[in-house]
Amino acid sequence: MDVADPEPSPGVLLFRRDYHGPSGGHLKVWHYYLHARESRRFTPRLFVTPASRIDDACPWRGATTLADWRPGEAAALFVAGLDWEALPDDPGRPVINLVQGVRHANPSDPRYRHLGRPAARICVSDEVARAITATGIVNGPVHVIPAALDAADLPPPAATRDIPLLVAGSKQPALARDVAGRLRDRGLAVTCLTTALPRGAFLDHLARAEVAVLLPLETEGLFLPALEALALGSLVVCPDCIGNRAICRDRVTALVPAFDAAAIAETAREALALPAATRRALRTAAASVVACHGLAEERRAFLAVLDHLPPTGGRP
Repeated sequence: MDVADPEPSPGVLLFRRDYHGPSGGHLKVWHYYLHARESRRFTPRLFVTPASRIDDACPWRGATTLADWRPGEAAALFVAGLDWEALPDDPGRPVINLVQGVRHANPSDPRYRHLGRPAARICVSDEVARAITATGIVNGPVHVIPAALDAADLPPPAATRDIPLLVAGSKQPALARDVAGRLRDRGLAVTCLTTALPRGAFLDHLARAEVAVLLPLETEGLFLPALEALALGSLVVCPDCIGNRAICRDRVTALVPAFDAAAIAETAREALALPAATRRALRTAAASVVACHGLAEERRAFLAVLDHLPPTGGRP
């Protein structure tokens, strides 16, 4: 990774990442970094912590990054997750906070205490926005910009879907093993993923899967693997995780079982046996949902937020 240490710039929008492995959250921050390159007001710069372990899946592998973390020299700051903890109590400049999970609204979560800090907040789904707003402590405007897919990342759907049942549960490995075991007990062939694959390999599995059983955490903001599977034409089985309700609509775009191994396994078996007409209807509805989550629209909405930030040194 190249390292640059440029002179302070009044137009810098400063990003910070502490990377220890691939995740949808890191990927989405990278998308926002790329969006900011199109801004008329700001130039994005990125600091990656020295403790980060950069691997082949890291989105900013090879990118030019800053040698030091100096938030006081930026015009505005972009934070996500626990990046807040690296900011001074009063940063003295606009802060944009990307909120990717419903868990931010849970008082026991370490992110909760930062909701009262001034920021323009971008939520990846309506469900996330409703959850944090309901706390009554959010300080600053709340924008909803639905999390988008980069269509260029997606492989074409496989000519032959040679994985009849895919159970993907790197976030829920015990549940994934339980679901896969129940399906195998019914004599079904199952491919079960309990650890994170490189992004390209994971997307290849989705493209080859007839039925993709996806196991999120129960309080996701918007579960990107479900959106990716819908885009790749898999029949999606995904229990409700709050933030995926707009994309996984039961019996319309996907099958949404209870968050229970027995229910998930039974729904997966049902999905495998759906008649052709039902499969076509699900895939057609899924394609309509995916079309609303384009990267260009996400970029346009974010640039509008940047255009309306107050001048350097102001507050959102």
